[in-house]
Amino acid sequence: MSLSDLISEVKNVIASQLRSREDLRVGLEVENLIYDQKMNRIPVNSGTTFSTSDLKARLEDKNSEKGIAPTLTMEPGGQIEYASEPHRSLYDLNSELKTYMANLFHIAEENNLMVSDLALEPVLPARNITIIDHMKYKLMHGRFAETGTHGHEMMLNSSSIQINLDYTSLEEAEKLAFVSDCLHPFIALLFSNAPFYRGKPAGKQNMREIIWRNTDPSRSNCLFDHDIKSSDGLLDNFSAYVLNTPTLFTFEKDGSVGNYEGTLGDWLGSLYDRGVLESEDIMTALHQIFTQVRFKHILEIRGPDHLPFGYELAPAAFFQGILRSPDTLEKVMEICKKWSSGDRKRLNELAQTIDFSCEVAGQTLQVWCEQFLSFALEGLTESGEKKFLEPFAEEFLTTGPFSLSIQASFEQSGKSIEQFLKDRWEEQKDLLGERIKQ
Repeated sequence: MSLSDLISEVKNVIASQLRSREDLRVGLEVENLIYDQKMNRIPVNSGTTFSTSDLKARLEDKNSEKGIAPTLTMEPGGQIEYASEPHRSLYDLNSELKTYMANLFHIAEENNLMVSDLALEPVLPARNITIIDHMKYKLMHGRFAETGTHGHEMMLNSSSIQINLDYTSLEEAEKLAFVSDCLHPFIALLFSNAPFYRGKPAGKQNMREIIWRNTDPSRSNCLFDHDIKSSDGLLDNFSAYVLNTPTLFTFEKDGSVGNYEGTLGDWLGSLYDRGVLESEDIMTALHQIFTQVRFKHILEIRGPDHLPFGYELAPAAFFQGILRSPDTLEKVMEICKKWSSGDRKRLNELAQTIDFSCEVAGQTLQVWCEQFLSFALEGLTESGEKKFLEPFAEEFLTTGPFSLSIQASFEQSGKSIEQFLKDRWEEQKDLLGERIKQ
């Protein structure tokens, strides 16, 4: 099978669920780290103590009772991940999220657990965390021991918020991906929420961004880092990039997880030659790409950190405002097109440090962030959904990113990080309880 034929097969999967303009939807994925009262992470595997496996089962029962059907998964280090159903509006998405959070809160209270809203494990290094007993993740763990300095931290110690968007055409998909990839450095700064790392304040290090940039250079970072620099031909270039990426794992036809020495294109080509290539195999390949913006049958935007309780919808609202308003999308796209390759490279480098005074393309990062927040709010005005971004925008403009404001509160407290986070959870429980009642 030729490379061009394989590219066409990948693009067919990406285009497999195109929607009409009136039926466009948004989805959200939220990961949480869970602790016991001694600030120990609960285990991912079932055993003698309450585990993420037990939490997942309890949540699925409770979600069913409440009439919602999000997908729940367990991440390699025991993070619980909520993936919403796709919704036409942020109001519908918010309703489902609140129900899920109420269920999570209720189970946490029953089992004397603490739910973290940070994007990074604050104390323990990844070597202290037991990985899930799953061959796919064990293969990934082995790969990341060789490819970067922080891959295990990404797998076991990080949590994020991901936005899923569909599209009406492949041309629109290319525009959405290009703009989202250009905006990633600002997303990493605006939504930074990793104040602690290995038992110490992170300072101005944007730690989750640093971790992702040092996971596996062949499959992470921005599309720009893989020479995908324009909306023109973006899907052809993305598909070719996928096919040239080393294989992490395979799903065999008997359902088992296997290994393959070669690229994803080599593996898919071998399936074609045997007459057994299916769209599910291409989806397996797409799942092995960890760029900040990636495609499956939808566009996934993966850059935001997990945010404090009550702000989980802010990243989705930001991208709804930028990408779903045709006028706003064109305005932002014209700005992005003017940035040189040097500008974009510098922006990606600067996103690793929280310093809004740096200047790129004639403006400081602070001014750029404020401008893009303004564009997003303008775009949301058309849909009447500004309320889902305004509180975050006000907080950011007043105190800056959460990574820094939480560190400031910690320094004022005079407590250990563990005690600070325990007390913070006690305060958050009341706020969370009030929010999910509304």
